[in-house]
Amino acid sequence: APFPDVDPAEAALGQLAGLDLTLARHVHACAMSTDDPTEVVNLAQAYQKLSRCVRQSLALQAQLRRGRERDARENPPPPRPLPPTPERDAQRIADRRDALRVPAQRVVWSEYEHADYDEAGYYFDLIEQRLDIRARDNTFGLMVEDDAWVVEPLDDHVVRLCRDLGLDEAAALVWRELPDPPPEALEPLDDEDDDEHVGPRESSA
Repeated sequence: APFPDVDPAEAALGQLAGLDLTLARHVHACAMSTDDPTEVVNLAQAYQKLSRCVRQSLALQAQLRRGRERDARENPPPPRPLPPTPERDAQRIADRRDALRVPAQRVVWSEYEHADYDEAGYYFDLIEQRLDIRARDNTFGLMVEDDAWVVEPLDDHVVRLCRDLGLDEAAALVWRELPDPPPEALEPLDDEDDDEHVGPRESSA
């Protein structure tokens, strides 16, 4: 994102505070170098006024900055329109779908390896369902960067898929270090078991 424009008033107050601070240091040095009581009193009074000016300039600068930041939060710019939907690339989509399957299965198994196989099997089936739905979109596995569609990093896509499934995002971040589930755990659920089983996280996926 481009750097935000510097508010002229904030910049001017910053410069003013810097000048006042430089002068205050000079007056302080003068006051410390003289033994004349009258001169010390006059310089001390001048130093106090300069110090107050510095504090006021800094406080006003901070107030303007807070107001500008609050306005930016309350009135964000409209989102930039997405670029035109890309043409469907069936091979790319199939490759990304296959690449997501193993990471998601590993994350499921890291959570449910000590549970009944049906529990993990429910999520293995859910992975296939979600991938089937998401892969219908031409932008599957893509992201917008500099007003153009580019390939989304696989690790980011794994985390996003696991979040959608309600799985542990911390495990998704380290999916490469997780073991594969055993082949018997990947066997499809029986239709009767699938109808009766209610996934505890389906409502949040």
